[in-house]
Amino acid sequence: MIFRSVIFLLPLAFWAWLIVNQRLSTREITAGFLGFSWSFLMALVLNILFVKIGILTVSVHDNLFYDVPIDWVMSYAIICGSLLPLARLLGWTTRLRLSVQGIFTVTLYTFGGIDIVSTVVFSDDNVTGLVAFTAATVFISFLSVLITALPALYLSDWTANQTHVCKRSFLQSITWMVFLFWLFPSTLFVLTGDSWAPLLQRELWLTGLYLLPLVLPGYCLMSALYHFAVQGGGTAFPYDPPKRLVTRGVYRYISNPMQLGIFLAMGWWGVMLENIGVTVSAFVALMLFIVFKGVCNGSCAIGLDNPEWDRYHRAVPKWFPRMKKS
Repeated sequence: MIFRSVIFLLPLAFWAWLIVNQRLSTREITAGFLGFSWSFLMALVLNILFVKIGILTVSVHDNLFYDVPIDWVMSYAIICGSLLPLARLLGWTTRLRLSVQGIFTVTLYTFGGIDIVSTVVFSDDNVTGLVAFTAATVFISFLSVLITALPALYLSDWTANQTHVCKRSFLQSITWMVFLFWLFPSTLFVLTGDSWAPLLQRELWLTGLYLLPLVLPGYCLMSALYHFAVQGGGTAFPYDPPKRLVTRGVYRYISNPMQLGIFLAMGWWGVMLENIGVTVSAFVALMLFIVFKGVCNGSCAIGLDNPEWDRYHRAVPKWFPRMKKS
């Protein structure tokens, strides 16, 4: 318990100190947040899968989310997704940072309250069991670094350096999809006692029919993200926005395609899950998009320098697509 508290509170306090004392620029804070978000979500999903299939066992009984210690995952995400990527400011190479990530991952799996199941249970030979445990630890740690820490490091680096816009937009998109369509409903299920059963137990052909209405919001989101990156040179994240006004693709017909796409997708996702909370959250999100339009509109800063901004927003509606492009 003490080990878990230390590896959670100390990194969190240090990260907060860097931000509060303005040791980091807005771009670096954004890079750290995105690295944390990827690492947290992917580590959570991966370890829940490990527990479900029996590769990992949990020896703690508090702060669990689907049988995985949530503070353990947050510790991992803060260190591997935010702090170690920041070591680039100290001149650490990518290889060195990855090596430290790997060492930390092995340490966390060994002492963090999650035990790796090895073939020692099938053998009386302690040496064989130790070798098997070591091999299993290295394999699972390698998989964790490959799926969680490595992409988080690159996402953070690309965001901080403003490079590889398409790649970082792609990683961001996966992050938000996992958050909206898995973590958010899962959190509601934990709080309300509901489950994924209505979706998982439905016949496959019927699930396919249910997915068809998601084509429209899916197109809005993918087209918006693509043109934000290709034409605008930025992403959908408000603090990593496009540098140029985007008027192609779906933006020819509507100026808020991502907000509209999220609203429609989450509303229908609640119907598929038979969960009123998810559907209601879509309407709450819509209200937030309207109230905080200056934050949600990632391109708003462009209007300060581009005279076409006002003209575009006068011509293109926000929520109801126009039928003809200009």
